[in-house]
Amino acid sequence: MHFRRLIAYSRKYLGLNLIGSALSIAAVIAGLYIPVTTKELVDRVLVAGEFDVIGILTIVLVSLTVVRILFEYLRSYIFEFTSQKVLYDFRSDLYRKLLSQSFSYYDKVRTGELMNRLVGDLQAVRGLLSSFYIQVFEGLFQIVTTLAMMISFSGKMTLALVVIVPVTYFTMRAMSVRLRPVYREVRVAFEDLSSTVQENLTGIRVVKAFGREDFEKDKFDQVATRWNQNNIEAADIRSVFIPVRRLIGGMSTVIILLLGGYLVIQGQITLGALVAFNAYVGMLSAPINNASQLVNQWESAKASLEKIFELMDQETILTNKADALPMTSCKGQIEFKNVYFSYGEQMVLRDISFAIKPGTTTAIMGSTGSGKTTILNLIARFYDCTSGKVMIDGIDVQEYDYNQLRKHIGIVFQETFLFSDTIANNIAFAVPDATREQIEQAAKIAGAHDFIMEMPNGYDTIIGERGIGLSGGQRQRIAIARAIVFNPKILILDDATSSVDMETEHQIQQTLKGIMQERTVLVVAHRISSVKDADQILVLEHGRIVERGTHRQLIEQGGRYYQTFIEQYREYKDNASGLELASGRIG
Repeated sequence: MHFRRLIAYSRKYLGLNLIGSALSIAAVIAGLYIPVTTKELVDRVLVAGEFDVIGILTIVLVSLTVVRILFEYLRSYIFEFTSQKVLYDFRSDLYRKLLSQSFSYYDKVRTGELMNRLVGDLQAVRGLLSSFYIQVFEGLFQIVTTLAMMISFSGKMTLALVVIVPVTYFTMRAMSVRLRPVYREVRVAFEDLSSTVQENLTGIRVVKAFGREDFEKDKFDQVATRWNQNNIEAADIRSVFIPVRRLIGGMSTVIILLLGGYLVIQGQITLGALVAFNAYVGMLSAPINNASQLVNQWESAKASLEKIFELMDQETILTNKADALPMTSCKGQIEFKNVYFSYGEQMVLRDISFAIKPGTTTAIMGSTGSGKTTILNLIARFYDCTSGKVMIDGIDVQEYDYNQLRKHIGIVFQETFLFSDTIANNIAFAVPDATREQIEQAAKIAGAHDFIMEMPNGYDTIIGERGIGLSGGQRQRIAIARAIVFNPKILILDDATSSVDMETEHQIQQTLKGIMQERTVLVVAHRISSVKDADQILVLEHGRIVERGTHRQLIEQGGRYYQTFIEQYREYKDNASGLELASGRIG
């Protein structure tokens, strides 16, 4: 089943494969006449002493050899070319599948596993594709035609050698049966190894910070040892069959020498025929011996194909409807109606309802795990709500084409991710054709321009993977600049100033005010200073909205928001301006 799906990718290159197959046939045919020419050299030159034909026979022998080598080179190039093309198409489809998956899918898988699918598993499949036509199609053709030539020289010796065929077949089958589960374990162990390395390199600073190098080294050694042992087991199985294969080859040599020598003495065949027959046995043994390599590649590729197609067959949880609505413009009106959302069995949001007018700012506060970020994810439709409706401009977001929907939403995530690229390219990630002036203007608004200009190459400075080399605050300001240059109608700031000091936060807020006036803004924050100027503030607890209103209204209510205000501004208790709104509550 998996192999048929793989072959379907080759249909696109059927013409090239047919040419390669024709070249394979031509190479085999040219090779078949080399022993015939050798027979003539032995019988006519060495035995009969016809030295006048040695020149022409030598030219024919050399010509056949050159033609065979040329055809083998061309067919190998073509099959390698098509296998690379198939691999490219296969990898592209697999990558598109990964890009189509929603956040919920990546909540459950390891990056190392996905990397192994795209690299290791696909490479194992390519190895099979590049040799399949040669070792199967050409091999079968060579076996049939070689046997025919052998029969034409001596039916008795051919019949004597046929007894070896069942032995070879059952040997290869036994190896295949034993290798199959071992290769499956090899792929699983390699995934664990890849995931362990990827996680440790990504989190190397955490590992070093907590002095866990020895622990992680031991964990790596355990995984690497398991992978090593599985590979040794596979090698052990293969190595057992090598002497068996050589034994079979030795048996054929004994049969040829004993029976062939007897037939020459009896005058039933010539010495040249015996030499040619022996050459044909060598030609016959090549595809048979290659069968063991093909079995090895097939079992390895089969284990990889199972995992690749398992990934490709994963249901895409979040999809567009067939009649999804285009979103060419956006006013920025947002409304939640009785929204519930759960991660599996864990309920995160409960009966959430609120409305946001276009061009206003809404802030969301609450303790960790209260559902703040989940609300933002539902607006951009990174997840679909369990029940209820999330609407933008009066239409359920599930009715929109989510790719077009997200073109109107700019997000600064709580966990900032930057690519290993220049600062300018990171800022212009969503708008590749942005001008340098637009990039610098966005950086100035985000308070990033000054520290960028202090870097070795300014905006052309290449930053490390995930923004390594920059402070947390610098990474967040670049991320804010990236959202600003995107110029969205809806701007979402998910605790976007948490990694900057209060002075820098105040500067960013002041510069953001200019662009916030023309768009709908949602701010998730823990600091009162980040939300106090919002048109409305929502306070969440355990997935429910427990308070809502403006800063002044919530202070006057004296609830959860008021308590947070008191805790954050306790050190400024004697500052009359700082506690002006709460003067009736403190004292």
